[in-house]
Amino acid sequence: MNQIEANGPIGLTMQRELPGTPEEVFDAFTDPAKQRIWLSALGPEEGAVETTVDLRVGGSWEARFRPNPQTLVHDVHTYREIDRPHRIVTDLVGGSTIEGQPMPPLESHIVMTFEAIAGGTLVTVEQSGFPATELRDFFANVAWPDGLARLGAFVGSLTDGRGSRE
Repeated sequence: MNQIEANGPIGLTMQRELPGTPEEVFDAFTDPAKQRIWLSALGPEEGAVETTVDLRVGGSWEARFRPNPQTLVHDVHTYREIDRPHRIVTDLVGGSTIEGQPMPPLESHIVMTFEAIAGGTLVTVEQSGFPATELRDFFANVAWPDGLARLGAFVGSLTDGRGSRE
């Protein structure tokens, strides 16, 4: 489900069902060793994934990666709220360079929730503060869906068909 706000601040809300428990999904989302595996569509080596996490309120998650060969992303999330494994709230300052040209920075606010459901976890993402609808649409239609799909595939690879850890 994607919900796009038409008036007021530019934001998005989306939900995805992922395999695994909220603990497994939360940990895969916040653990640097696991982030290095799923964060870039190109994989950890070609995607040049570098990530550090200081998982505490006031701490940060800093990530540099290549989602494609032409683009370098540098995101810094500052943790505003952490309720493991149910909720993370961050302020994001993101920058990217496409074919050597710097793009305008993005400053936004993200609320993620992780809810146990039959067969997995419902992840809800609310992101606000986009400077333009085109950037919001990119996050709503590409960045979040693709990232959550990779996160789900990674968590799914950790469990066997019965949902237990291998």
